[in-house]
Amino acid sequence: MISASEIRLGNAIRIDGQVSKVLAWEIKGTGKFGKTIHAKLRNFETGHIAEKSFRAEDKVEEVSLEHVKMQYLYKEDDQFIFMNMSDYEQFPIAAQTVGKQEVFLKENSEIDVLFAEGKPLSIAFPQAVPLKVTSAPPGTKGGSDSTYKEVELENGLTILAPQFIKEGDVVKVNVDELSYMERLPTKSL
Repeated sequence: MISASEIRLGNAIRIDGQVSKVLAWEIKGTGKFGKTIHAKLRNFETGHIAEKSFRAEDKVEEVSLEHVKMQYLYKEDDQFIFMNMSDYEQFPIAAQTVGKQEVFLKENSEIDVLFAEGKPLSIAFPQAVPLKVTSAPPGTKGGSDSTYKEVELENGLTILAPQFIKEGDVVKVNVDELSYMERLPTKSL
């Protein structure tokens, strides 16, 4: 158990019997009236985001997370099946838990899975991934770089990108927001 004032960004804590990740936190108040910690939490099981307030002296249970390198095998109904690379044990993770980031899963690819108490909780997606543009309409004449157009990526995801992006370009995509970040330089031979 830790005091609520020790909560930090990225911590995993148990609230009402379920494990949640701290997405944001802020301490408000003064010594005279007592400090309050406001935390924004994402439930690992449901994916729901909630805000919760704690008094500085409240105790919360911190849960230690373990990163395990696993291989994504396949999707079955509403479950994604992963295999532990060291002992070949398979674990299902609910599609609801994976959420909209499922477009970044490729069969037989390796990815970190977060475990707590021997149970898989979530996937530790990277913050950004490079993807090739497979379809992009031509830019509008006289269009500025501040206007965006829809482009389709190699994983089937459609995002908004600047007018200068063309088919064959490789772009960096923000995994959490499913959004364009930048065009990556192409390597010449």
